[in-house]
Amino acid sequence: MLHREILSPEEVLGKMPNLSEGLFAIRCQLTNKTYQIILYKYQEDYFLVENPALISVLLEKDRSFFGTSEQLLNAIEMSFEDNHYQPTTKEWVNLDLNTLSLLDNVEIKFFDLEE
Repeated sequence: MLHREILSPEEVLGKMPNLSEGLFAIRCQLTNKTYQIILYKYQEDYFLVENPALISVLLEKDRSFFGTSEQLLNAIEMSFEDNHYQPTTKEWVNLDLNTLSLLDNVEIKFFDLEE
């Protein structure tokens, strides 16, 4: 079964250093646009997965399309194979999360992919 949690930006900042593999779907309504990203962490590497359909599925309120971590990892792997990702750094991730912690309407779903 795929383990999911709803977290605040502060909780993500606390969880990130001890996490070896996980995925975060983040959405926040800003004044002029909706900020939404998929952040994938593997070991010490961070990636922004650029797949709008995947973020819509991950942030659904009522049900989840993925029942297991293998299903979700397959979708991430397909995004990587299609070059729909961008490497990022821990510093940029921390900057974004610290900025998002100043806002009220941040939605973050964490998907634990560690075995």
